Amino acid sequence: MNIQNIGTLSNSLQALGFEDTIASRLLKNISFKPFNFTIDQRKVKGKDVMNFNLAFEKNEISSSYSCVYYDAVLRKEIEIPGVNINEINVKELNKRMEEINWTNAFTFQTNKVWQAEDKTSWSEEEKVESIVTDLQGLESVEEGKELADRLKMKFWCDLPVQEMICNLSSVRSKFEISQRFYFFEGQNGISVEEAYRFLHNRWMEKQLLAKRKQIDVSKVEDQSDSNAKANSDKKLLHKKRSNKNRETKI
Repeated sequence: MNIQNIGTLSNSLQALGFEDTIASRLLKNISFKPFNFTIDQRKVKGKDVMNFNLAFEKNEISSSYSCVYYDAVLRKEIEIPGVNINEINVKELNKRMEEINWTNAFTFQTNKVWQAEDKTSWSEEEKVESIVTDLQGLESVEEGKELADRLKMKFWCDLPVQEMICNLSSVRSKFEISQRFYFFEGQNGISVEEAYRFLHNRWMEKQLLAKRKQIDVSKVEDQSDSNAKANSDKKLLHKKRSNKNRETKI
């Protein structure tokens, strides 16, 4: 095993801001001698989340590995409004979901021992069931569907059960923006912090363009209303003149 290659690769990636756990993950993947593989990493930036997917390839001549590129996905804060829908307090439901360790909740292969008479051994599952019941209650009415998807996106995305989120791609487009960053020979590559700033600026630009588009649509609608009123006034004036001409002839 080329330990020097693994060490050099790990050090260069850590210098860009990736976690030091990447070394052991490189070691495990390379031990199987694949032609290519990927490693995921997740970083929390304030109320935002950054997900990274690093792609590695093997050089057929030297048998050494290198990182070819990484995909970065910025997920902006998902805000939950304080409203009541179908007798469900959405803000309170959000708080209850924050208290659950969803990674553990979706781990179905476990050696956990439970006893029916000991409520503490199944209290977590009872809380999960209550939350899912309220999510279904939100989904049962039109005005609650989008909020239910938003809550699932906030707590379930990136977990194996994210397919339980209806309209996942549509919901993601409202809160995520992504970019692929390539590594080139002789260059250090884009750091984690630089990737975050780049995507954050793109997100701000996207929001600005959306706001301008909304303003333009409003102007067009206002102009259409003005034209419609002007045409209506012209027709009314024409009708009055016609009636006056008839009265004069009589």
